[in-house]
Amino acid sequence: MQRRAAAIYAAFFILVGVSAYAFIGIAEQPTVSLAGDEYAAGANLDVGDRTYTVETVDADADSGELSWTNESATFTVTFENDTTVSPLEVQWDGQRARWTETLANGSTFAYENGTYRVGVNASADPPTATLQHVENASVNESVELGDTLAYQNNETTITAIDADGMTLAWSEPYLVAVPNVTDPSSVTFRQQFDVETRLTRDDSVYNETVTVGSGESVVHRADNATTALDTYLPAPDTATFEEGETIHYAGNETTVENVTAGGVTLAWDGVRTETVRFAEGANITLAGQPYFTYFSGSSQVQILPREDAYETYQQQLDEQEYFTERKNGLWGVTLFSGLVAAMLLGMAYLPRKG
Repeated sequence: MQRRAAAIYAAFFILVGVSAYAFIGIAEQPTVSLAGDEYAAGANLDVGDRTYTVETVDADADSGELSWTNESATFTVTFENDTTVSPLEVQWDGQRARWTETLANGSTFAYENGTYRVGVNASADPPTATLQHVENASVNESVELGDTLAYQNNETTITAIDADGMTLAWSEPYLVAVPNVTDPSSVTFRQQFDVETRLTRDDSVYNETVTVGSGESVVHRADNATTALDTYLPAPDTATFEEGETIHYAGNETTVENVTAGGVTLAWDGVRTETVRFAEGANITLAGQPYFTYFSGSSQVQILPREDAYETYQQQLDEQEYFTERKNGLWGVTLFSGLVAAMLLGMAYLPRKG
């Protein structure tokens, strides 16, 4: 009798467990499905008067990126007080500490261990030039914009390559000097002499200075006479700019935007590619409007107005969470029923005493 009752109860729990397991097998998890276009890498999205390009979509890495062209971006650069800047970058009319030389296409010049001929390829992108040894054509060197090379005891930078030839530029730096006042509004750039290079280029004096009295002097080769270094050097080039005045930086016409005790900031407008990163369910701002993103596939994304679809998206996520909770509960019922049935059968068939 006892065994029969245990078998009945065990069968009941087995039935409950099997039913729960069967329901797990047929239940379908709700999916997130939102109305709207899908975008892959390379697709464009218009928001207001701005066009965004989908650069990357990677659902597995939970990341993606949009880009757009900002036609009126503001750029800034700050030079700290008491540091030096190169006149190859910072320029103004009448600047004296910057020199240039254009080597015509086909011309020759002394370079390294011999004489080289300049050959320009202005049609290349970017344009290039070839320096070929006059006496040994197998010795040659290819150069492009921004490269440096030695020219007449100067370390020069190639600033232009065109049909006219190759332009070299060299310079001496300028010290950034902000007045020591409470609220500065101007900045002065003061030339800093490269004494070693100047002495090397001047054959009339020795390449090193000597100490005479309390200062440095140069020594003339002709009679070993000395001249105070301050007297030998020319007056330094200086230029002062007030806030709001213009100055050229890296080929851009910039404005002296702000001067503080710590330095000077230049600002200019230009074109810049801006990027917007996104992730699953992330809130992003496009053209001043709120959007959110949903990965509808491994390499597809939906970019939807937040106010139109985010509530629906969140409701569907809640439904998925609810489904997962119920499914976990059914797994609990299945496991519990199996354990109870096994325990009942085991206890019912224990051997009796006597």
